[in-house]
Amino acid sequence: MTDANHGAGDERWDQFVREFETTRAIHEPSAAERQAAAEREAAGKRPRRRKAMTVTAVAGAVAVLAGAAFWLSAGHGTRHETAGGTAGPASAAPSQRSARPESPAEPSTAPMSMVTVDQAFPARVAGYTKVKQSGGPNCTGSGMVGPNLTALIEGSKGCRGVIGALYKDASNNEYTIVAFGMKDPVDVVHLVTALSTHPTDYEVGVLTPPAGSGLRALPADSGLVQSFAGYGRLLVVGLGQWSDGRTADYQALVDKLSPLMNKVTKVAGGHDRG
Repeated sequence: MTDANHGAGDERWDQFVREFETTRAIHEPSAAERQAAAEREAAGKRPRRRKAMTVTAVAGAVAVLAGAAFWLSAGHGTRHETAGGTAGPASAAPSQRSARPESPAEPSTAPMSMVTVDQAFPARVAGYTKVKQSGGPNCTGSGMVGPNLTALIEGSKGCRGVIGALYKDASNNEYTIVAFGMKDPVDVVHLVTALSTHPTDYEVGVLTPPAGSGLRALPADSGLVQSFAGYGRLLVVGLGQWSDGRTADYQALVDKLSPLMNKVTKVAGGHDRG
């Protein structure tokens, strides 16, 4: 290679280097561009933030009442009538016995405590006066309990005892309140529900007025209303009769029975520690 050719080659090489450096300067990112690119890359790797979501859950509750009173029905009619009763407000949903899981048999233990008649039935309640009371440990053997209720009680977890009282108002209308002390509060819900479906099926007898009470023993075909309630482990049945035994004005009689029933149920339930 001649010196002339060598010189020309050196000039071309120098020109190529200058053009390469110029091109690289054009395409080489600046420091600011590199920083922006790095931030974009980092942002692409971060998980996207989801929009905030509020979830509102609406839950329907079925209360098994262990410490509050509840009413399920009030019926009217006589012992021989088959007319439907008047249903009262229910604060406990019906419970099918077959749906309740079976629990192991309870071992034999000492009898559970039971509210006494004096604790359960005040002598006077807002215009009502107690004229008789009774009670005992045998829930179904007194002859005062009908066959259907007897079968229901015998199919339950057990009954601690039964107590009752006879009240009168200023007009000598008669009111029998009977409380059964069940061992399981779930049985109370079941029993009240079962009884309320047949409001004129009288499974509890009225108490006979004692001598000197000013009340008369009413005939079997006298008009009668009844209500059912529960409080904890107490099943409460209330019965009302006009002083003359007439078979009329049933709703008015229900209205007279309700405040007595409500008061006694709360008092008895508040003292029951079974």
